[in-house]
Amino acid sequence: MQRSKDVLEKRAQIIRTIREFFWSQGFIETDTPTLVVSPGMEPHIRPIATENPKVFLPTSPEFAMKKLLAEGFEKIFQISKAYRNEPKSATHNPEFAMLEWYRTDAGYEAIMDDVEALFKTIATRHAPERYDHGSPWPRMSVREVFAQFVGLDLGQALEDIEMLARKCVELNLAPKDVLQKSSLNAPGAWDDFFFRIMLNVVEPRLEQMNRPIIMHSYPPSQCALANMECDSEGRPWAKRFEVYAGGHELGNAFDELIDSNEQRRRFEKDMNLRKQIYGNSFKENPIDEEFLSALKKMPKSGGIAMGVDRIVMYFLEKQSIEEVLFGNSNWS
Repeated sequence: MQRSKDVLEKRAQIIRTIREFFWSQGFIETDTPTLVVSPGMEPHIRPIATENPKVFLPTSPEFAMKKLLAEGFEKIFQISKAYRNEPKSATHNPEFAMLEWYRTDAGYEAIMDDVEALFKTIATRHAPERYDHGSPWPRMSVREVFAQFVGLDLGQALEDIEMLARKCVELNLAPKDVLQKSSLNAPGAWDDFFFRIMLNVVEPRLEQMNRPIIMHSYPPSQCALANMECDSEGRPWAKRFEVYAGGHELGNAFDELIDSNEQRRRFEKDMNLRKQIYGNSFKENPIDEEFLSALKKMPKSGGIAMGVDRIVMYFLEKQSIEEVLFGNSNWS
């Protein structure tokens, strides 16, 4: 796909606006290593190894930036390259640009406000005639979204995987044999059914909204590095949100977990799940012990990771990530 010089110049201008926004808000720009011993622990994110068996390319600068929070930094941001060994698609390149920022003494609600303010700033400077970001974005829980777009009570489905599986069958997203006990008890089965519905039903409906939306309070199996909270019925939900715009997920945010013992338990559980699902096809990576030690000193914080390339795609109305990159990875 041929790239346009005009598009790439606009990309540079948008990235400059992002940097100016954070500097104007009192954030410090950081620059963390791109060779790490632990690239990330989420079970479905495949890191890229180097020739050195102890070194990886980072899937995100998250661990390194949180160590800085533990050292006393309060408002930090970074635009850096991240690497994930996943197939190329219209919205993913194995090497991509990541924007992350963190605030101490703040929850994920403050990060929601940051996202809206950032997008309003970008829109004002680069796309004023196309985007109305004057009114607040919709902020809906995942449970509310599934009730509205799928007709499914996700709260009940938390405790009834068969209900979730039957909805997949009803929507022609899975064959009837997934209702067999062996399928329902398979490692990661609940999340598998959830994401079939999310990708094939929910995300297309979000695209039709024609404006960004913040979707928060995720199922507990997807808590990763987020705090948890219980609803009025006592059901736990992860204090996590994702930003959707143009039908695509642009960012993932956490009300940051700072309990190192609980984080270790989650890492170990995720590594076990990765092993069960993928066997030896994932190169094993160790837990970052420095990161767990840093959590003991890290204050209450909120943070987010956003795909810079996808942000540019959204504002320039491009359908393929290749259109907004200065160069593409020549492997997949």
